[in-house]
Amino acid sequence: MNYLELLKSRASTRKFTEKQITEKELSDILLAANSAPVGSNLYKDIHLTVVQNKEILNKLSEAAVKRSEDKKRMKQISGDVKLDDMSDMSTDIETPAKPHSPFYSAPTVIFVSHRNQDVQPGIEFSNVACIVLSMHLAATDLGLGSVFMWHILESMREIPELDNSYLLNFPEGFSPLLGIALGYPEKPLKTRELRADKIKTDYM
Repeated sequence: MNYLELLKSRASTRKFTEKQITEKELSDILLAANSAPVGSNLYKDIHLTVVQNKEILNKLSEAAVKRSEDKKRMKQISGDVKLDDMSDMSTDIETPAKPHSPFYSAPTVIFVSHRNQDVQPGIEFSNVACIVLSMHLAATDLGLGSVFMWHILESMREIPELDNSYLLNFPEGFSPLLGIALGYPEKPLKTRELRADKIKTDYM
């Protein structure tokens, strides 16, 4: 698929069916993760954790569900932007599958953790973002829905008593930085026109 054509279908899916993705689809998405650029070629500093166990996903959701009850905090995070004000972004933003469903009923979630950095602090965020974007685009190419998972990890950091990230058994010295939820979207991915005016650009 032409890259720009692929981008026309890229979207953050927040309504998934319960149908599990196939082993081949998961394999292709993991291949995309392993093909993403990583600073200094240090792939050994990255760890992927695939979660398809519903009980674990439910436990990981507890902090996000609790945080969703804090209306002031949620308003702060969302910038108090109503969906009605996002008509030009409708193909990229969907309402959740149901209230307090942090993973949007997605049957597969992949967490990306990174070795804690002291030599090149900050590069871990670049590496992880590249890896998750690569999986996101691969999912789009397969006709799957996907959405970045930041708030789950952020919620556990904000509410440490509900931090169940230990269930993921990350390697010692690694921290989970980002995740991606994957599955079949309730509605097929739609195409949209691309715009070059979303980000302010200066020319020098």
